[in-house]
Amino acid sequence: MNVALYIARRHLFAKKSRGIINFISGISMVVVAFITAAMIVVMSAFNGIDDLVKSIFSNVDAPLTVVPLEGKFLPDSLINEQAILAIEGVVGLSRVIEEDVRLSHENRYAIATVKGVEANYADFSPIDTAIVDGQYLLQIDSLPLAVVGSGIQMELDMPLRDYAPTIMEIAAPIRGRRISEFKEEAFNQEQIAVSGVFAINAELDAKYIMVPLAFARQLFGMEDAVSSMDIFTADDATQDELVRLVQEQFEGVAKVITREEKNALIYKTNASEKWATFLILLFIFLIACFNIIASLTMLIIEKKRDIFTLNSIGLDTRGIQRIFVYEGVLINVIGAVAGAAIGLLVCFAQREYGLIEMTGGAVESYPISVQWPDVLGILCTVVAVGSLFSSLLVRILVRRFAGNAMMTAERAS
Repeated sequence: MNVALYIARRHLFAKKSRGIINFISGISMVVVAFITAAMIVVMSAFNGIDDLVKSIFSNVDAPLTVVPLEGKFLPDSLINEQAILAIEGVVGLSRVIEEDVRLSHENRYAIATVKGVEANYADFSPIDTAIVDGQYLLQIDSLPLAVVGSGIQMELDMPLRDYAPTIMEIAAPIRGRRISEFKEEAFNQEQIAVSGVFAINAELDAKYIMVPLAFARQLFGMEDAVSSMDIFTADDATQDELVRLVQEQFEGVAKVITREEKNALIYKTNASEKWATFLILLFIFLIACFNIIASLTMLIIEKKRDIFTLNSIGLDTRGIQRIFVYEGVLINVIGAVAGAAIGLLVCFAQREYGLIEMTGGAVESYPISVQWPDVLGILCTVVAVGSLFSSLLVRILVRRFAGNAMMTAERAS
């Protein structure tokens, strides 16, 4: 049968018609290649955005955060630092106080969120790498300092000066005092010098200022409680296991949430957009499969007499179908491999040379992250779907045209 198929293929694709066949097949391959390349580039772009979002939130959010089950505060007496640090995979922790405040500087005002952290926070968080002016410094001797977001700096028109410290005033509401009744006396007001400015993204830059934990305790009157506790983990640590072990330390009083859970909406939105785009491109590919079918249909029509000849010398309809099915599979395989090469080349060029820039964004150029499981999945999907689609329609077409060819040949004879 293999010999018969070889002879049949040589007969079907005779030299006199190879030019037309190659041209038709070439167009189909180009279509498959460009759609495959588009899939790889788009998926890699979404992966790059996902990595960018994770890196952005890693500047202000720890891998694990312990928050109270009830109320807003977690008593210090419930935190056993030694037991948590003894858990394998935990490299550090920091108590955190996070509350909204009113900021003022030279008759300009802004609403922000104070994040009070311990002195070792920058040892585990990359927040210091986001500094764009000044330095990440929260304390000099006993003098507390603040690091503010660039959005807050702009809103308060608060430049950092070398010759004199930049001072801003923080007003925090006193619990139990109504603003309508106590007015200015409803706030606890403190002054603090600004040491640095960070830039992460527009939302975070306009939201956070970072201060020492002791200053936040004094500002909010929280001497024996915190809002939460950030736990930093090793890169190779198993997150699910760490969540379980840390949760055992706070059973019934607090819960452990991951960075992904804390920003679940953003991560889910990005993942949904990624797969929705993939499905749209897959739908476009299904439409493009009709181009392959059109090519094979033209080939079958052109070879009606040859099909009858092959059938006459003993090659059955199934054998003839295989020839055209193999042709469709070959078009898909070559097109998919060529498209993968083009897509990877575009991704490499974007990553190395930043062809598409992001003016005013968190990074200079559009982020790209090639993930090989995605590339392999796209290749398998394109080849499998294209081959299945071609196979089903070719079988129908061959039965139809083979029968018509034999009837036409019999009439002619």
